[in-house]
Amino acid sequence: MNIQHEITGQVTQALQPRSDQISQEVPAVHLSDQDKTLETPIVLQKLDHLDLMNYLAKIEHHLFQNSTDKVALVYGENSISYRELGQHVAKLMTAFNKAGLKQGDVVAICVGKRPEHVYTVLACALSGIIWLPVDMESPQARLEYLLKNSCANVAITQTAIAGIKNLDILEILSQPISQVVPDFNYQIDRNPAYYLYTSGSTGTPKCVVLNNQATANVLQQTILNWQITAQDVFMAATPFHHDMSVFDILAPLTVGATLVIPTPDEVKSAVAWANLIDQHRISIWCTVPAIVDMLLSCATMLQIRSLRLVAQGGDYIKPSLIQKLRKMLPHARLISLGGPTETTIWSIWHEIGIQDQEIIPYGQAIENNEYYILDDDNRHCAVKQIGRICMAGVNLSNGYLLNGQLNQRDFIQLKIPSGETQLALKMSDQGYFREDGKIIFAGREEGYLKIRGVRISAAEVENALCKHEKIHDCVVVNCINPVYDGNELVAIYSVIHHQDEQPDISTLRSFLQIYLPNSHIPTRWLLIDKLPLTRNGKIDRKSLQKMAQEQLDQNYATRSAEKNIVTGNNVNEMVLDLLRQYKSSPSDIFYDTDIIAAGIRPVHLNKVAKHFSNQFKTNIDFYSLVRCRTVQEVIDQIQQKINQ
Repeated sequence: MNIQHEITGQVTQALQPRSDQISQEVPAVHLSDQDKTLETPIVLQKLDHLDLMNYLAKIEHHLFQNSTDKVALVYGENSISYRELGQHVAKLMTAFNKAGLKQGDVVAICVGKRPEHVYTVLACALSGIIWLPVDMESPQARLEYLLKNSCANVAITQTAIAGIKNLDILEILSQPISQVVPDFNYQIDRNPAYYLYTSGSTGTPKCVVLNNQATANVLQQTILNWQITAQDVFMAATPFHHDMSVFDILAPLTVGATLVIPTPDEVKSAVAWANLIDQHRISIWCTVPAIVDMLLSCATMLQIRSLRLVAQGGDYIKPSLIQKLRKMLPHARLISLGGPTETTIWSIWHEIGIQDQEIIPYGQAIENNEYYILDDDNRHCAVKQIGRICMAGVNLSNGYLLNGQLNQRDFIQLKIPSGETQLALKMSDQGYFREDGKIIFAGREEGYLKIRGVRISAAEVENALCKHEKIHDCVVVNCINPVYDGNELVAIYSVIHHQDEQPDISTLRSFLQIYLPNSHIPTRWLLIDKLPLTRNGKIDRKSLQKMAQEQLDQNYATRSAEKNIVTGNNVNEMVLDLLRQYKSSPSDIFYDTDIIAAGIRPVHLNKVAKHFSNQFKTNIDFYSLVRCRTVQEVIDQIQQKINQ
């Protein structure tokens, strides 16, 4: 597939060694036939005033023109220099050329979180080929949809994928080193550069089309603001199919810094993260808040003292987490980041100061962008008036790809206070302007949920669950766990035949794993006779959310009241119930389940230790639980302490 666009604007490029690689124009966006509600095509505003860094030219310079033995990537025991990285990228570019790939074609990267993923991203970017990072833990049906909808020409794989042309990454990298410098074909413009999938309000994942101009703006503003240099060391803690990982890969290689990539054994272990920070003197950390919380639960101040900046985005940042960071990293800069995938990596930020005690602001737009708060009629809200958050500016993506067609369903033409009309994205997030001009996050519209940093479409989960033959109707909501102060995804459902045997929760979980990633599987389930309706005949989601929260609170209150008569069997079930909330593996939790294989992390065991310590007025040693191999060993440790 090759997506081309007309040219309608001008872009001025600076700060690059290769001015001949810069497009001087900005493409119009061609809308699909499905967007007939728009009277005229939406055209991006002219961006001829921008001075943007050519990050691809800088990466090319580090890899091919001034390649050295400085370490670019670290993966386990392997250190990959900039010279070696350039050689790997050149081999892939040669393979692309032999395969007949050209500018605008689409390459699906299906190799997992490994250095080979980085090689492929760079080879695509420097060739003008659109790259698509694929979550290889996706169910088969979802994986097939991602590849088909993206119209991918080839897939870079280690294990062949059916239905698409495969290029074996190991075979490519085994080829001899060529002394011929590859042909580069990149531009800092608004043509499609890469695709990322995010949850869609219709229940189908949305393919967001991103461009190099927006990416260059994020990199330039962030590198300058954070004062990033070649001496910095980054940690790739974010999954490579997530938008924040684009920064993890491109920022360090733009400035000649080092990126540490966790191995499969390290990627889910907060203990391993702390060791990596200590071993490699990592200085920049950028993840969702939940990952930061996990790190702090396992790390010592001495291990993470090299961190000079901690940035968090993708979810609400709790003031209590900031207090922990202040204690462990008193001199580090703390940054709040925001903006959906459609606004390219991040488009709004706030440096968290000592004054941010009660609430952490969403922040202000990064340079070359504007944020607005709109009411239901798209009128601008007054200060402190809650409305929908809206963003306009260079960070806007091109839109969404659906079956090879580009559309802009969530984009609007917005009349701004100056009287001009701009292309803008109206988000599902709600917020308000504070007197100082900072935006304060005020929740989400119904339809999107944020669970442990993952944006989840309620419709996607509901549609999947309703495919079960015994489910009549369902709604998913998020509730606050009264013990752990975190969000849980709750499924509220009714069944078709009440007299028949009802499906058990384990069966429903296994059924959903056919269609959904583990992050989208509910951790709590509530069976009711029928879903309540509002006066206008719609499902009453607010009533259901309240019902689910009250039920969850009551369950924990009942357990607390019974704490003086808990038996050994009760302890067993309580431990199993707690660990089932945290598991990331497809299978259920049993007594002989391996802790690491189930994705149960030290931060989860720390919460289990605190829970039972509080409930039984004892001191459960967290480190004794970390040393356990199976669930049964965890139960034995807890039971032994209770009985002392």
